[in-house]
Amino acid sequence: MSMLSAFSNQIVKFFEELSEVIPEEKDIKMATEAIKGAKKINPRLILDLFYEHIYIDLNDAINGRDQPFIVEYGRKKIATQFNEIMPAITIFDRHWTTLSVSTQDAIWKYLKVLCILCEKVKAEKK
Repeated sequence: MSMLSAFSNQIVKFFEELSEVIPEEKDIKMATEAIKGAKKINPRLILDLFYEHIYIDLNDAINGRDQPFIVEYGRKKIATQFNEIMPAITIFDRHWTTLSVSTQDAIWKYLKVLCILCEKVKAEKK
């Protein structure tokens, strides 16, 4: 399996699990379907969106588990530039305090793995 496939599979799994944990969040369900469709047609598009809108600005915050920084970033980004990846960031603002510690930990781990896979795919490209 290529690193791009691993990244694409992981991000789909992440959104599917978010959709199960927060079923009332329709944006996450719609994003899940959009990401699944993009995975079939152009998986690099998902990677590029993640890299541009999550990895570049939030990798350090994800590694440091800096939830307040991510909330503020999400508010600014949603106000100016919505895309399929952004619903994952809005959970830090809308739902974080209602999630169990184990669910929060799982989200951090997913995001960290996605950042690592993103790095590896980008390194392969060079």
